[in-house]
Amino acid sequence: MKFLISILFVLSIITLNAQTEQTEAVAEASVRPKCTQIVTGEVRNKTTNELLPQAEVVLSDTNGNIIETQAVTKDATFSFAINCKTDYILEGRRADFTAESKQFTTTDEAGKRLKLLILLDKGNIDFITGAKGKEVEQISTKKIQTKEIQFEETKLKEIKSIEKKPASEKEEVTIHPVYFDLASSYLNKAGKAQLQKIVNLMKKYPNMVVELSAHSDAQGSDKINNWFADRRAKRVYDYLLKKGIRANRIINKGGFGATRLVNNCNKDVQCTEAQHQQNRRTEFVIVSM
Repeated sequence: MKFLISILFVLSIITLNAQTEQTEAVAEASVRPKCTQIVTGEVRNKTTNELLPQAEVVLSDTNGNIIETQAVTKDATFSFAINCKTDYILEGRRADFTAESKQFTTTDEAGKRLKLLILLDKGNIDFITGAKGKEVEQISTKKIQTKEIQFEETKLKEIKSIEKKPASEKEEVTIHPVYFDLASSYLNKAGKAQLQKIVNLMKKYPNMVVELSAHSDAQGSDKINNWFADRRAKRVYDYLLKKGIRANRIINKGGFGATRLVNNCNKDVQCTEAQHQQNRRTEFVIVSM
């Protein structure tokens, strides 16, 4: 009997120790520092390199959910606390400049600093990274200059006559795509000019119904490509509504990411920026006249 009691006593001690260790492990995990990093930077005018203190910077996840929005300081700087091993999108904005956005991914190194220089107008973001406790070292990145599409290539030919037709026949109408800059869903100057021609055309033909779909190039991840394509479709749809085109005349098919490339510039093919831009587009189909 005493032997049995001794065994039960030992088992209870073992069980108690196991529970204590488990409790301590949970407590330790709860107080263990979360792996975080810091992203800082400044916003400048790409043309003049002047600071833009009236800008704002938006930090989002790759699903388009806004995490935090900051108005930059008087020195045009910003700072966000971010998690390790996470994809983010950072977007710089100012009322009189073209907004620019960029995706980046953090590493698993706690305390690492990431510094971004946001160049507004038609700029991009240069990454400057450094290890914790060390002087930040600038890394030269490949700057992709977005080639302006020639007006002759982007202009909308509202009426294209293949041959002289009787007045009773309908004219043949062609609508060309709207193209976008790298890592951006905002309409550039050429894109707005293109859309204005579409607005004029739809006002000329009040029964015209169009279907729009948006696309991206294959340079980013599938998630970010889909995100940009969806935003490009919405940007064009909202622009047409703002210009007085009724919603029942616009069928928004949304974004298709990089699944419908117009050339062979997939992830495994080296292409020029002009070739990639052919895929960053919102295109139109005339459903009815």
